[in-house]
Amino acid sequence: MLPISLDTHLAKKLEQGMRSGDAAELPFPVVYVWALNGQPGMKQQGNASYYGGWACKAEDLQTIADQQGLPIPSGWKQVTIASRDGDEYEAYTTRHVIVAPIGRRESWLLDGKRFADYVDGGRRHLQVLAYMAESQGDNGNRQFIPWGPVVLTAKGYQARNLLDAFARWDKATAPLRWKIAPGVPAWCFYLSLGTFGKERQSVNVGKPGAQSPITPITAYIPERMTEELLASLFVGHEVAAVMSDLQDQAGEWLKAWREENILVESDDYNEGVYQTEEEIPF
Repeated sequence: MLPISLDTHLAKKLEQGMRSGDAAELPFPVVYVWALNGQPGMKQQGNASYYGGWACKAEDLQTIADQQGLPIPSGWKQVTIASRDGDEYEAYTTRHVIVAPIGRRESWLLDGKRFADYVDGGRRHLQVLAYMAESQGDNGNRQFIPWGPVVLTAKGYQARNLLDAFARWDKATAPLRWKIAPGVPAWCFYLSLGTFGKERQSVNVGKPGAQSPITPITAYIPERMTEELLASLFVGHEVAAVMSDLQDQAGEWLKAWREENILVESDDYNEGVYQTEEEIPF
């Protein structure tokens, strides 16, 4: 009798029936990856813990990797992160991710509520559905191996930094895209997002008297963008088709934050669990 199988459409329909009705959820496996602020006291440990970058729950990444038969992306390091209240959790961290963005949603958080538009005193919350790849080989023979969908999530100033990073990528690639890929958007070319370089970059943000440091997320823009380099970053027709399908499936999720005055779920705004406000994952 084994293995047990069921029509894919039927299985998905029945699985959806027991999803929570008060919040839109993505109908496919995805890892939530949040902007991680590097801590100056973690210099000896290095990597994203010191320089800043990205983090995700180790259990989430391992589960999806096992389900999909995928390896843990190269360059990701498993670490133990301490929370504000003294608890610890296992996470995978990396200084940068290689992604092609699919769609985004953003809102503003204030007093336990989520608003579709800016409200005075609110904090921006940005989530970007993207298709992640990993890099293999050296600069002369580098390949980008598709991995799967992730959701990049950032709050406050890191949300603004992430939006600026996408804008820089769009502008930096525009002249060559017009030449070798007319009509193809910047989002069909992998870009690297995170922290780069040997020196730790930190800026103080916030109102005077209440400032705190962050390690800003940015996009890596090659000093010399060539036609060959840009072409090597093209996701390919197969991945582009997958991205389009994921965008369609995520339609409800992408639109969910457009409603006004949504109460924020407890797990969605648990600031006490993470080291800084910028690290809140969901």
